[in-house]
Order: sequence, then structure tokens, then C-alpha cells
Amino acid sequence: MQRLRDAGHESDALDLLTRSEPLFPGQAALTRMLRVELLARMNRASEAVDLLRDGLDRGYRYRGRWLRHERIALLTSQPDFSALVERSEAQYERAQADARPDLSIFMPQHGAGVELPMLLALHGNNRTMQDTAPSWQSVVRDGWVLAVPQSSEIATTPGFFVWNDRDRAARDLETHLATLRARLSLDATRSVLGGFSMGARLAVELGLRGHFLTKRILAVGTWLPDFEMLRVGLDRSSVQMSRVYVVVGRHDASGYEGSMRLVDQVRMLGGSADIEIHDGGHEEPGDMSAALRRALEFLGDSAR
Repeated sequence: MQRLRDAGHESDALDLLTRSEPLFPGQAALTRMLRVELLARMNRASEAVDLLRDGLDRGYRYRGRWLRHERIALLTSQPDFSALVERSEAQYERAQADARPDLSIFMPQHGAGVELPMLLALHGNNRTMQDTAPSWQSVVRDGWVLAVPQSSEIATTPGFFVWNDRDRAARDLETHLATLRARLSLDATRSVLGGFSMGARLAVELGLRGHFLTKRILAVGTWLPDFEMLRVGLDRSSVQMSRVYVVVGRHDASGYEGSMRLVDQVRMLGGSADIEIHDGGHEEPGDMSAALRRALEFLGDSAR
């Protein structure tokens, strides 16, 4: 889409976005906003406002500051736009006030009466714990507890969630760990904090800063186009004694270079790190079960 737009083929870019919106439910509201922005760029302000109104009717919700961005400044001249901004902000605030952290726990068959290793897997942005859990469930067969939290921070599309607010995410993780400790007997020395995309980035940030049981981290498809922002928060005291396993696609535009640099940085600061590269893009590897097995072996798996 961006290549079409930058090349001046704005109508083609708009057609592509229109076809894409129903195909990717978790991204639907974001795709709608890109359509609105593109219509504004094409000086089709009235159509852009109608499209935004239709999105709000579908339950999409955007923070007011997003709708006051200079990219859609042209829309401020439309008579209904200010009311739509207020409506959108109200929809967002209501939905956020009702949101609560959630947690799914999957137990191995033979775990009663013993301390169990745990993999806690954080979903990516604009996803849920329900669509995340299947990719990670093979670890349960290998004797691990799988815990899959759901963020309490809402996405722009109803029913989906994000991890953009780091303070909220840290509080959510603390809540989930308290629940897990109260319900289960966990082997803290064999517990791993993992995630995909933004969940992987959050696992790195919070894990290395001591917000988890250990500093054993599994990062899959880490969203990391801005490695320098992450790097400034890493120092020898936080990284020493850590073990980090990274899985990334060779064609992952938002994660490949950053993942390579992350591994180098962890090693330089005294931690242990390894990386597994598959032939895909910003996605989980084709054989996720095998990748998980290799990762847990590196991170200190002695559960089998």
C-alpha cells in the first residue's frame, strides 16, 4: 500500500485497503483509519468523514488525539467532524474502562504434587489470548504449564487487545503472576517469559528488568524496528545472568535487523543469547513446536 501511495497511485492504494479491511479482522479499525487518511490526502474530505462515521457505527474507536493528527487536518473543515472526534473518544474511553486483564492456563497431564516449569506467552498487538494459545500449546505435552495472558489495553477494533502502555502491561503481568503463584506450584528456575511481535518485545523489556520469575526470555517475531529505543534501557546489571532465545523471519521488515542486534547486545552485556532464523516474514515459524522445543532446551529445559 505504501509503495502504491508513494508512487502516486493513490486510487490503487485505496482499492487495496478497501479489499484488505474484511480480510484481517484484528486490523480492521486500523485499516479503516488508513483509508480515511488516504481520502483526506486525495482531497475527498466528505467521503473520509462518511467512512469514519461508518467505522464508529461498527464499533471502531480511536483516541481523540489520533483524529486531530495533521494527516487528516483537512477534515476539520467538515461540519460533522468535531462531533465524530468527541464520539470516537467517548467510545474508546468507555470500552477501556470496562476492559480487564484475562488469563488462560493449560496444564500438563501429570503435574500434580510437583513443581512445574511454566511458559508465559504474551500475544501480539491486535490479537487475543484465544488466537495465540494454539501456537504455543505443544509445550504442555512436554510437561510445561502454558499461561497465556490477555492485555487489558483495548485495540481500536473491538475484541482485540494491545500492549502499548508499558506501565499498564507491567501491572497486568504482576496480576497474572500473583494468580499463577496462588493456584500452582511453579518451578521458578525453569520458567520462561515469551511472546510474539509486540508481546515478544514486552517480554524482553519486562523480563530483563526483573518483572518475571526469571530472566529467561523467548522472543518470537519481535516487533523491533527501533532497536535504539530498546537498547538505551539495557545495561550490564539488567542483562547479566539472562538467557534470551530469539526466533525471527529472514524477511521480517520490522524485526530481523533489530533481533540480530538484540542478540549481539545481550551477549556483549554478559547474558547468553541464541537466534533461530526461518525463511518467513513477520510471523511464527512454520514448525512452531520444533522451534519451541529448541528454545526451551537452550533456556534450560529439564522438564522432559
